[in-house]
Amino acid sequence: MGRGWALAVLVAGSAVVTGASGTAVAVPAAPDPAKEYAKLKKRSDKLAKEYRGELISLEEAKKSSAKATKDAERLNREVAAARADVSTLAASTYMSGHLDAIPMITSADPGGAIRDAATIEHIARNNDGRISGLVALSAKADKSRKDAQAKLADVRKEIEDLEGQRARVRKLLAKYKPEASGVSAPGGGSAGRPDGASGTRSPITGNSMTPRMRTVLVEVDGKFGPFPTVGCSRPGDPQDHGSGRACDFMESTAGRMPSASATAHGNSVAAYLIANASRLGIKYIIWRQRIYDMRSSGGWRQMENRGSITQNHFDHVHVSVL
Repeated sequence: MGRGWALAVLVAGSAVVTGASGTAVAVPAAPDPAKEYAKLKKRSDKLAKEYRGELISLEEAKKSSAKATKDAERLNREVAAARADVSTLAASTYMSGHLDAIPMITSADPGGAIRDAATIEHIARNNDGRISGLVALSAKADKSRKDAQAKLADVRKEIEDLEGQRARVRKLLAKYKPEASGVSAPGGGSAGRPDGASGTRSPITGNSMTPRMRTVLVEVDGKFGPFPTVGCSRPGDPQDHGSGRACDFMESTAGRMPSASATAHGNSVAAYLIANASRLGIKYIIWRQRIYDMRSSGGWRQMENRGSITQNHFDHVHVSVL
């Protein structure tokens, strides 16, 4: 009778559980992920304006949450369609006389409740594929809704953390006023060495940046260089590379995973930037699929998988300045 009861729940279109007396008890619907996401997005957009944008860990969480929410909505629609199909089948089976006259509660729409266990068992025996498909789809939709709620919780946690740092961040932003990108440029104590580096200075791609970013570049290159290349300005980039406020210090080339020596070198670069972030006006650092944002409460935070060694920042240390 287990599948029969599950079918009754699915076809009825409402969440129920059995109480102590065996009767059905309605369960309150879970919060709508789409509505909750919309509320959180307003808060995050406000923070981005206050904190000079580029709230990478928050943006990552928002993208992941948005995808999970859309997946949940799509699966909910599929479940509704499948439930209507099974309900229509049940009503048709009864009306065609293939069953004895068994009391059955119906309504004007196909989603009316089917409460008779014998009816349900008959449909289950003769239409096993549809029933199994609906049960499996419903379980998948339930999991998707839970995933969406978990992702929303991540967004909420990021927002609350950033909102809690408002006083400190305002002082930081007041200390480091916005700068315009420059156009000219000058042509170590660390463990390890980048893969493929040669000469005495690092070649620079996109050699245009703000004075603050230039200061960081010169200091890091002087202490840890040469790097195989340092990538800075990227015209058209909507984020910090586009405004000359970011550089990538490459630890390997051609999208290859850095060697142990190069990884140790990157660790030293990242640690130095963190230790000197306040003095240099650093906004955040990304290295090995983690971000350290100076505007948050601190510490490395894991990022979503972007799909490649370079996109996940395994082969370079990214640094953005205020």
